[in-house]
Amino acid sequence: MKLILCIHNHQPVGNMDHILEEAYIRSYMPFFSLLKDFPGIKVNLHFSGFLFQWLKDRKPDYIRLLKGLFDRGQLEIVSGGMYEPIMALLSEEDAIAQIGMHLDLMEKTFGKRPRGMWLAERVYEPHLPKVMAKAGIEYTIIDDNHFKSVGLRDNDLYGYFVTDFDGEKLFIFPGLESLRYAIPFKTIEKVDECLRQIKEAGGQLAVFGDDGEKFGLWPGTFDYVYKKEHWLESFFQYLSDNASWLETVKFSEYINESEPVGRIYLACESYKEMGEWCLPAERAKEYAGLLHAEGLAYGDFLKGGYYRHFLVKYTESNDMHKRMLRLSNKAKGNARVKRHIYMAQANDSYWHGVFGGLYLPHLRASVWHHLIEAAKLLDPKKPFVDGYIDDIDLDGHDEAVIRNNEIEASFCLSEGGVLYGLDYKPSSVNIMATLRRRYEGYHEKIREAVSEAMADGTKTIHDMVMAKEEGLERYLHYDWYRRASLVDHVLGTDVNLEAFYRCEYFEPGDFVREPYRGAFEKGKKGLALTLRRDGHFWHDYQGIPMSIEKKVTVNEKEAVLIVDYSITGDVAVPFLLGIEFNFAFLGSGGDRWLETENGKYRLTEQHVLAPAKNLKFHDPYQNIEVFLELDEQAELWSFPVEVVSLSENGFERNYQSTMIMPVYRVDLTRGPKKIHLRLRLTQAYQA
Repeated sequence: MKLILCIHNHQPVGNMDHILEEAYIRSYMPFFSLLKDFPGIKVNLHFSGFLFQWLKDRKPDYIRLLKGLFDRGQLEIVSGGMYEPIMALLSEEDAIAQIGMHLDLMEKTFGKRPRGMWLAERVYEPHLPKVMAKAGIEYTIIDDNHFKSVGLRDNDLYGYFVTDFDGEKLFIFPGLESLRYAIPFKTIEKVDECLRQIKEAGGQLAVFGDDGEKFGLWPGTFDYVYKKEHWLESFFQYLSDNASWLETVKFSEYINESEPVGRIYLACESYKEMGEWCLPAERAKEYAGLLHAEGLAYGDFLKGGYYRHFLVKYTESNDMHKRMLRLSNKAKGNARVKRHIYMAQANDSYWHGVFGGLYLPHLRASVWHHLIEAAKLLDPKKPFVDGYIDDIDLDGHDEAVIRNNEIEASFCLSEGGVLYGLDYKPSSVNIMATLRRRYEGYHEKIREAVSEAMADGTKTIHDMVMAKEEGLERYLHYDWYRRASLVDHVLGTDVNLEAFYRCEYFEPGDFVREPYRGAFEKGKKGLALTLRRDGHFWHDYQGIPMSIEKKVTVNEKEAVLIVDYSITGDVAVPFLLGIEFNFAFLGSGGDRWLETENGKYRLTEQHVLAPAKNLKFHDPYQNIEVFLELDEQAELWSFPVEVVSLSENGFERNYQSTMIMPVYRVDLTRGPKKIHLRLRLTQAYQA
């Protein structure tokens, strides 16, 4: 029987150097240092492009080790998208280009062009065989889940298949779930039992394909795999001792020697867990309960969600994706622009499951950094200011964009006329790259057993339940609106900061999520976007007419938004008007801070600050300072927006942004309320 071992090593664009260093020390280096002592064992190897380039730049001895293993025939190099994108989310042009970049890098390093590729997150759609074939790819590996969902059984999967789309052919290898969950988490005896069962069932080939990080980087695995149990050395010894009936081979060798077992056409699919994670949170919890129910018959026919639903589940993901597509279409033929766009296509920031993904601010910040870098290269060379209204996120509703050489501001007309994107071009930062607090199905586990279930490091990551700190349940609050800026809150005078923080209050105004009208006007002071809603103040079960108009003006060359508010209506009772801002900093500690004329404040604290007119936020890590300048003093409410998410290390609290809200007491019986403010951005230091 033949055994294909395929190791996939990946780190996302924007990940921190110390994380890559740890992965190298605990996983990438020890795995292949050990492999060189077992020359009879063959491995198929994929490195995502960002990680491989980092290794080439910083670890030349390691690259020489890999080349040595390759030259003596132990390795087959597997290609993929250069920056590990989800191929289904790209244009055909970008997908082919990403594969081509990775193929070129591997050929330049190893002297041979790979024949196959790793499909990121195994997200498969029926048109992808054409894309891969046009890029020069002959084969890929995806999970057995894809095959079972169209009716195949375990015993049908001990080989490889051929498929096609629009006249283009591709070979597909099914990676076996039984091996993914056995290696390296079960004893060598259990792995042997699994492999012998495949052989006894007539299996000619067994394919294992999974993350290399599970060999040392995942929690608890370093000691188990290398130091105490020496699992990997035992496994390699086992393979060497059983070579008479179990031979490790490379993908290309097997294709050259064996015919495909049949034709296959697969549906839109990913691995089983992804089908759970991309469902709406409540349905994901229900699906997981059904999927893992004891005695479940015909579970192979259970199908979870569809990967693209992440763009529905997380509007922040869709914002990045649609911006990427617009820039890519605009950048045709411009290699410098395209390079930034390709880096912004790194998949990790666009979804969330058992890994941090979208919930990790530094990964989202990396996507926005490269999108803004691309946009800057496409900007007019001369000073300019312009604006337009269009459905830029393809949701069926128009947005408004106003921009100049320094900033680009995006407004959601259908939801509160809010400012939901603000790019500061000199530092390539979207200071509005926020994330709202959402319910996730796994929050129930925290409520049930926070700080109680410490994982056994030898279990699979999907079985782990860990909490990094006690009391995480105190942070399980959920936003009913987008965490943006210029969010217009009309509040009763009895609302306080704690209730507002918890989203446990009544809002008599209907301005936060309702539509605003938008129109541009060119004036002497610049280009002005007027946003207006004729809404209501709900009192004694009656909707009293009330209107909010905010005019946002931008000039050439200046990174300044000038905002003029006018609040009018027949409301006879006093109320509070809060103008909410959310600023996305890369963390809340260190030397980041908020300052008013009354003093400095930490971003980690919940405050009702003394009335002030001038606010300053300092974030040297993103090289940005944010100034909010008011025409009159206002009480300031502030708190850190933090989410409780799940990562490979367990449940954790993640800072996403700082909420700051000037709060005014308004009495419209005295006439309209006028507010003037300026939002100004500068660099914290000159790069």
